[in-house]
Amino acid sequence: MKRRFVILGVVLSFTGSVWAQQGSSLLFHWVHPGNDTIKENGYQGAQTCTVCHQDAVAEIVGTVHWTLASPVKNVQGLPDGTWWGMANRECALAGSTVLANWTASTGGRATVQAAGCGLCHVGSLASPPMPGKPPSEAEMNTVDCLVCHAKEYDWQKRATLVKDASGVHWGQDTSLKAALSITRRPTNEACLRCHEHSFSEDYKRGTPYTAENDVHAAAGLSCLTCHISKHHKIAKGQYESDMVANDLPDVAVGCGTCHGETPHHGEHAEVLNQHTERLACQTCHITEVSGIVYEDWGKPVRDDIHGAYSALSKYDKIPAIHGLYVPTDTISKGHPSYIWRVPNNGSNKDAQSWMAFATATIKTDGAMILPARGLTQVMLFDRKLRMAQAPGMAFLDDNPQMKAFPMLLAPNREVYNATGDVKAAIDAGMKPLEAMGLKWSGEWMAMEVPGTSYISVSHGVKTRGLSCHACHSKTGVMDFKALGYAENEVERLQRAK
Repeated sequence: MKRRFVILGVVLSFTGSVWAQQGSSLLFHWVHPGNDTIKENGYQGAQTCTVCHQDAVAEIVGTVHWTLASPVKNVQGLPDGTWWGMANRECALAGSTVLANWTASTGGRATVQAAGCGLCHVGSLASPPMPGKPPSEAEMNTVDCLVCHAKEYDWQKRATLVKDASGVHWGQDTSLKAALSITRRPTNEACLRCHEHSFSEDYKRGTPYTAENDVHAAAGLSCLTCHISKHHKIAKGQYESDMVANDLPDVAVGCGTCHGETPHHGEHAEVLNQHTERLACQTCHITEVSGIVYEDWGKPVRDDIHGAYSALSKYDKIPAIHGLYVPTDTISKGHPSYIWRVPNNGSNKDAQSWMAFATATIKTDGAMILPARGLTQVMLFDRKLRMAQAPGMAFLDDNPQMKAFPMLLAPNREVYNATGDVKAAIDAGMKPLEAMGLKWSGEWMAMEVPGTSYISVSHGVKTRGLSCHACHSKTGVMDFKALGYAENEVERLQRAK
């Protein structure tokens, strides 16, 4: 009878989860069948989970959440099939790379001012994984199953550095409380533990996926409702501008999956549905974004110059840490930027840019207008060396636009924040890269990256979109001329009703 009850419970749980997604009440609360075993034997991390889930860890270490990179295609300036992602790509907002910044902290704790990249890696590694290199058994044993699958998780345990035989790395919450709160599928809150910028109004997008801010979250849809998963690989979508790695590049994530090609109904349905031929749904229904629009890593400033709140926080009101240094930045809130994009589905040549530049125009076949967050960056570069001279980057010599581009430098955020000494931060950040044959000349310069980078915007969806007048007027939010419309078309679009 006990075995039959467990099986029945699983069936009811699955059925209940489907009903919950449709707005109905969850009739059965799923309980992890292994809880009794965990109570009896304790929780020893991934080794406990693999007793029943033998393939889970092997699947996870093959995902972007572990590798931080994937083979790319259709990325402007990068050879198809080469491994790219945050593992080997500079993050503009962080101003550094994972090799230089894996365990950056403030006194051994993660803060907004210094949060090392390893903090959000799904394993507790002392150094980042190398793209394409299989992990060792010891590394696989550091997979943190609970950071995704525990409803109760003490983030402070994760955000504190630990030193052991493997080196210095970020911690985990392996408590009995966390282990006994395992959920069948990761909750939205679990996803946002690492995708914390979705909570924030100050950094990437300012469009948190919360019931207060997004109609889909209010309706009870989980992250995995749209970002479907297969064997722990999670679909990102094909319209993203700022992340080149993708677990499931052939899987589309879009509004049309649920809403179809003619989503509008009622009196104005015909004219509104005409808009969907050239405008993505998000373009009208994401009405506001916020975050850093300008950042200068060459001019560190004291974090406490703005009083009680961090210089990196204007809307979230994150407390300053007196004495630390942060880059000079400008934070704003308002309407998104609007750019043409095509899906990166294999049929569009150079659909993405490795530096998050806009790659499509009004003349690009199949292009649609999407919202984005524009970002201008002053980054740190080598005065003497070029990007093409870095290991694995010789292919840039064949690119006329990139052949003479100076080499990006990677400061260590911990040193940068603690001292405000840019050269000392670069020295510390570039040291781990020396093992890969990447040395810098010792002379740095701050240079504005040519062109605007664009951060994708997909959340913060409102039921009511922008009004007609919000776009179709001389003071509208959309710059039709910049989007490439001819002068007579601009005049027509500005007076349309």
